[in-house]
Amino acid sequence: MEESPTPVLDVLLHPVRWRIVQRVLGREVTTTDLKRDLPDVPTTTLYRHVAALIDAGYLTVVRERKVRGTTERTLGLDNTKGHMDQREARAMTPEQHRQLFLMLLTRLAADFDRLIESDDLYPRMDQVGYLQMALYLTPEDMTTFRTAFHALVEPYLKQAPGRDRVALSLISLPDS
Repeated sequence: MEESPTPVLDVLLHPVRWRIVQRVLGREVTTTDLKRDLPDVPTTTLYRHVAALIDAGYLTVVRERKVRGTTERTLGLDNTKGHMDQREARAMTPEQHRQLFLMLLTRLAADFDRLIESDDLYPRMDQVGYLQMALYLTPEDMTTFRTAFHALVEPYLKQAPGRDRVALSLISLPDS
């Protein structure tokens, strides 16, 4: 019997919701911020997908304030739901893995294109990097590596004054 898509897939395997999550990652934003960051997404579509992400628990309302007779919500990402556990990953089909991976690569390429086409590339070259390296790890080494890596980046996961937001993408693939 084929398993149904995981809850992560039900919510995130949609290009607009994926883009919203990527824009919220590591910061708090309002829907006004999202409209500015995603100008190609119609406002009603954006609100509908934000609501779906809130209903599924991926986005949380951090605070609310009254602005000109309406309520402005500041949103954050619930980091406990932004990834799949082993059970969920094993329930995915190869095509679902391919779709999620291609969404990540597409978003990464679009972000890179936006950066290199902007006037902001050379002043920020110290924040740009891309490389690939081979590591030799046992499964236990991989667990140790992930734990140490998380400990290394954890202090930089929170938005703070004077810090620029830098998207770090780490992909690990076993070499056959």
